[in-house]
Amino acid sequence: MRPRSIILPFPLAGINKNFAKSAQPEMTSPDMVNVRPADVMHNRIRGGQRPGLRHRYSVADTAVPVIALGEVTVVEVI
Repeated sequence: MRPRSIILPFPLAGINKNFAKSAQPEMTSPDMVNVRPADVMHNRIRGGQRPGLRHRYSVADTAVPVIALGEVTVVEVI
């Protein structure tokens, strides 16, 4: 089977819970979490992350600024 392209537009019209997932009005979504249509960092309409309400981690005990945070996944091999 040949690969094909599928266009998935960002739901700029927001959440609409009045319809089934298969019958959503154009540019809407039945479920969205922590997103908004405008990316305020780059002043573009393309979907962006909603800012948090508070800091997730406290780094007040250190005099050195945080440069990067990383994520590690550990997989146990049996």
